[in-house]
Amino acid sequence: MRWTSRQVVTSLASAAAEWLFAMSPLIVVAIVMAHLGKLNDIATSPEWSFGASVVASQSLVRFVVGVGRLRRTNIERLIFGVSSLLVCVVAPANVILALVIHSELHDKHVSSWLATVQVIVFAVASAVFVLFAATAHLAATPSDAT
Repeated sequence: MRWTSRQVVTSLASAAAEWLFAMSPLIVVAIVMAHLGKLNDIATSPEWSFGASVVASQSLVRFVVGVGRLRRTNIERLIFGVSSLLVCVVAPANVILALVIHSELHDKHVSSWLATVQVIVFAVASAVFVLFAATAHLAATPSDAT
């Protein structure tokens, strides 16, 4: 399948708009933390892992929708993609979320390692979401035969 550059840009814009909508609660949290003078603590906030978990889970949905719209679906590739997302993004995001919440509940400082990893997992989950959402959008768009 071949799509025009306009179709690809439209799909990426659509995916980015979905991502921004999903990020609006995190933006609110950042604004509140800034207002409270706790902007330095933003990297240790569990919202990063929570956001990564939500975005990664949404990526799963978008992946399955995109694959489902294809004319020829290879079930093994679908299972591999879902398993990869679960093992590489969703599970780590949830484990990190649990560790950050555990640290906060026991009045322990979240380590810089854990803070860094949760931001990285969030960035990976976001990139995967935009990629899969754009791909799902493209799968629903008729391609131009050349």
